Amino acid sequence: MPGEEKTEKATPKKRRDAREKEGSVLQSNEVVTAVSILGSFAALGVLGSYMFVTMKQSLIDGIKAVGQPFENELSTYNNIALDVVKDSIMIFGPIAVIIAFIVVITVMAQTRGLFTTKPLGFKFSRLNPLSGIKKLFSLQSVVGIIKGLIELSAVIIVAYGQIESRLTEILSLIDTEPVYAFAYTANSVFSIVMILCIIFVFVAAGDYLFQWWQFEKNLRMSKQEIKDEYKQMEGDPQIKGKIKQKQREMAQRRMMDEVPSSDVVIRNPTHYAVALKYDNSENAYAAPVVVAKGQDALALKIIGIAEENDVYITENRPLARELYEKVPIGAEIPSSFWSAVAIIISEMYNAKGKTFEAPEEATKKRG
Repeated sequence: MPGEEKTEKATPKKRRDAREKEGSVLQSNEVVTAVSILGSFAALGVLGSYMFVTMKQSLIDGIKAVGQPFENELSTYNNIALDVVKDSIMIFGPIAVIIAFIVVITVMAQTRGLFTTKPLGFKFSRLNPLSGIKKLFSLQSVVGIIKGLIELSAVIIVAYGQIESRLTEILSLIDTEPVYAFAYTANSVFSIVMILCIIFVFVAAGDYLFQWWQFEKNLRMSKQEIKDEYKQMEGDPQIKGKIKQKQREMAQRRMMDEVPSSDVVIRNPTHYAVALKYDNSENAYAAPVVVAKGQDALALKIIGIAEENDVYITENRPLARELYEKVPIGAEIPSSFWSAVAIIISEMYNAKGKTFEAPEEATKKRG
């Protein structure tokens, strides 16, 4: 119902549809950012020496090239550009690959390997200015602003505190060798970043909890939606009832079509009716087969069709009831009924001037 409060947790089908059809998954960008920064500086700690040596060698080669004869040709500029690209790849390529790998793994871990372009699809609702205004004042936007302020404040406070505590040492770098100044600066930056990373991890954890709460809230369902979903999965009871009724009617119609070709109908006298067919030819059944049976109104209908088609009808109350209850339609009667049924079929054959061969004798011949 429209406007009904959504208080129920999402069903597995709702979650599956949100993931597969809408591409909606629980994901926090802050987690990706925090893990990427941590991974990047961890990689810098491992590859820092390699990068420094490679950069130093590139600078040395560049300085040496200054004193070499220079040809003002296009091929010369191409070679210089290629050398710059090659050196850049050698210096920054490994850490760029590591960062990209960390981002991909982090995103895949949150989305559980889901890849879809559905959230990028065009939607007319995005052009609605009212929707845009609502998003500006939504809880998601407020939380985003708070996160941004926390991160900006953390950067300013940590950077200022670290620089102030190292101010004397920083000023003394003017009189030190460039290599030592570079190493000290890199170490200071690394310390600042690691402190910020710790703060960002807490911010990411808080953001993940918020995104989880928001995700679960958006997936909530009303009681009516759960009922509708159940109907879709299990089928509307009314529709299922109509289908079953239609199936019963079709089965009864097929059953009634068999009554005119039956040999005998045993009744009780109006409550039960069982139509039997017996064919003692070589390729037929060994015993009479129940081709139709019914109770009350259906029994009367079977009797009526049998009378119209000159089918032999006899009354045997206990036998009719036993056959009705114990033998399904299309099945041969059990051997325990052979004697009683043989008497009835024999009477029918005598009445019609035919020769009757009991089930026991027919079975012996086929054996």
